[in-house]
Amino acid sequence: MNYFTKESLISEISDIITLVELKYGNSSIIISEYGGRVLGIFPKEGCYSILWINPKVKEIITTRNMAIGGDRYWISPEREYFYKNPETWTDWFCPSELDPANYEILDDNDISCTLSSNLFIRNMITNQGSQGEVTRQFKLITEPLPTGLPYCGVEILDDCVFFRPNLKINGWSLATIISGGTKNPGTVLVPTKSNPKPLSYFRNIPSDRLKVEKKYVAFKIDVNDIYKLAIRPEDIDFSRPAKIGYVLNMPDSDDYGFLVKLSDDIPKTQDKCFDVARDHPDSEIGVVQSYNSESPKKPFLNFGEIELQLNPFETIENASHGKAKHSLFSYIGTKEEIFKVIKKYLGIENPFLFK
Repeated sequence: MNYFTKESLISEISDIITLVELKYGNSSIIISEYGGRVLGIFPKEGCYSILWINPKVKEIITTRNMAIGGDRYWISPEREYFYKNPETWTDWFCPSELDPANYEILDDNDISCTLSSNLFIRNMITNQGSQGEVTRQFKLITEPLPTGLPYCGVEILDDCVFFRPNLKINGWSLATIISGGTKNPGTVLVPTKSNPKPLSYFRNIPSDRLKVEKKYVAFKIDVNDIYKLAIRPEDIDFSRPAKIGYVLNMPDSDDYGFLVKLSDDIPKTQDKCFDVARDHPDSEIGVVQSYNSESPKKPFLNFGEIELQLNPFETIENASHGKAKHSLFSYIGTKEEIFKVIKKYLGIENPFLFK
């Protein structure tokens, strides 16, 4: 299956891993102990999660692969920690000691959950390894802007430490998102200051995949080719908590879904963000990012991503600490209703949507 309801997700994997459901009214999120993340988000009963969940999620878990989907926590820069040959940007890998790691549930109730794991990362340029640990707190929260629509909101507090000082790293929040493919693509929306200058992180993004408006940027998610968009801190309106959103005509439905990431804990200047671009590693850096993957095994669709680089780590008592708060809201409604929500969060009226 390409998409999961809450019931189909629980039925698929609850016998092999521990899941925690945080529920308020008819909305809920599913927290996975495996991988320590929000795996599914459901604004109402019977709807699909707009967070992507791997169609082969059971197989992925049994082989201890990280690619289960959901909203996960990493660290950056990607070049130094995810490429075996960082000088040539080749042999990408995800260190298993970072993801899926070995999360354990410390505490949970109806509306909150806390997980923790030991971590290990290795700088592939210096070959220097660092032991650490992360605690992730998830809490259901009410929407900051009343909309009258079915929604689900979760606040996430990430508290990470590596027992080595002066590490130049950022926390990294990545939400994987579903798409309807080439016939029903989704649209990432990033609110900006006037006349933004978007960056390409992998290769030049074609004009039919990118729309630059006066105060926002739109990016196509059709999971049919690999591109990555980044927005410079100079172009971000830091007075607005919502930093990036995603809208999609939900599969098998007339409804539209909207997913939005909010945070004030992201770098305000380029020198506080260390995730350089493969396209231009010695040039400008983006702190809000979006990724469109390719689906080699159609009809099973891969994912897109909406991403935030989080606060840089600070050295405290001979260790590097990174702490950041961010939140995720998901909405379901008609196209007109969702457009009103987009305007409230992103300040974008009648946004351009890819077709």
